[in-house]
Amino acid sequence: MAWSKPRRAFLVSAGLGLLASCASHRPLPLDANAVNAALEPPKLETVKILASRIEHPLLQPLTIDGRDGFSPDEIAVMTVVVSPELRALRDQRGVARAQVLQAGILPNPQLSYSLDRPHGNSDPTLVDAPTLALSWEFTALLARHDDIAAAKASSGAVDLSVAWQEWQTAQDARLRAFRLLALERESPLAAEIETDAADSLVLTKRALTLGHKTAADLTAATTAWTLAQNNRLALAQQIRAERRALNLALALPADQTVILKDASAFPDLPTNDSATAATLLQGLEKRRLDLVALTLGYESQEAGLRAAVKRQFPKIGLSLSRAKDTSAVKSRGFGVTIDLPLFDRNQGQIAIARATRQQLFDEYVARVAEARAEVRQILDELAETRAQLRAVDESLPEFEQLVSAFEQALATRNADIPAYREARAALATRRMDRFQLQQSVLELGVALEIATGRPLLNRAAVN
Repeated sequence: MAWSKPRRAFLVSAGLGLLASCASHRPLPLDANAVNAALEPPKLETVKILASRIEHPLLQPLTIDGRDGFSPDEIAVMTVVVSPELRALRDQRGVARAQVLQAGILPNPQLSYSLDRPHGNSDPTLVDAPTLALSWEFTALLARHDDIAAAKASSGAVDLSVAWQEWQTAQDARLRAFRLLALERESPLAAEIETDAADSLVLTKRALTLGHKTAADLTAATTAWTLAQNNRLALAQQIRAERRALNLALALPADQTVILKDASAFPDLPTNDSATAATLLQGLEKRRLDLVALTLGYESQEAGLRAAVKRQFPKIGLSLSRAKDTSAVKSRGFGVTIDLPLFDRNQGQIAIARATRQQLFDEYVARVAEARAEVRQILDELAETRAQLRAVDESLPEFEQLVSAFEQALATRNADIPAYREARAALATRRMDRFQLQQSVLELGVALEIATGRPLLNRAAVN
């Protein structure tokens, strides 16, 4: 039996619509080979190129040399470029952009076809009665603009949230580099203290056998040696832990050692006074990317609420039809379909949108209050740590003069060797305290950068 023209038109339209909506599938296997390939660290030359072209609101492009090691700033940018964790986080941008695309897509029109055939009737004048209709729900246009605005604002919020996480990851890696440099400076001092304690223990044992020392003296020497050894071992363990964490951030094998450039000078940081605090807090909400991201998230929710309110309007569908009855009488017509909002007036979605908007508002206010308090707290801690560092710096010459006096006395055999070793240990301990306080100042500086959302450290001084 031959196909009628309406039927052929319907089948052709339906076929074209199906072909136009088809998307090809590209498999992405999750197997050992794919995982190992993804975990393969990029070549250093590739990292250098990416670091020199990085685009970020807070991180600046950086030329990496790498021949004599890497500075903390270079480590920070390299981490942003190669971090597997950040790579997975950036995939959120693709999801957000896909949601923008989805928000702008209108519902498809509906094409329907039906056919009535005479049956059980011998009247030869009766014919087949086809009906072809096209319908579309046009009320989808009402909230389309707000849906797109909400999706775009949400996408912008995701971009800033990712950038904020990149900034924090970079600062964490940079801080680890500073910490490793400080720990490596402390390591020889810890070994020196342990050696002196071990020598003192040997001398105490000899003196005990000669009757010049008591068991209490031996116990004290043993305790001092054990404490010095434990401190050295704890320091070595901390260095290994920091290197493992740094290698993980840089996508390097755990056993690989990254050579770091020594930070020969330490940066100048803001002082703790009302003017400095006011300057750091000024425009805080516009500089911190997480707060700006929350602002965009709020705008997205505001647009979503407007869209939900507009969806109270009942759905209306328009249809056009062309038909022929069994008597071969042709007709054309149109139809209107409207929802009766007796039960569902979108009140549930409106309530959810309003509650979510209020939640975002309160979260933003709480985050701003937390950020302001954090800046002031860091400035207070920075002032206290600086005071402690000044006290250590002022006391160091006295310890150095004492050790020097003991060394001169030893040259003339007029010094007590255990006392000399105790003075050396006290000087080494004081120097370790100085390194630790300097590291605390750096850590507080990095924390202040994160809290204020802007670079504060003098990078020229530490590279």
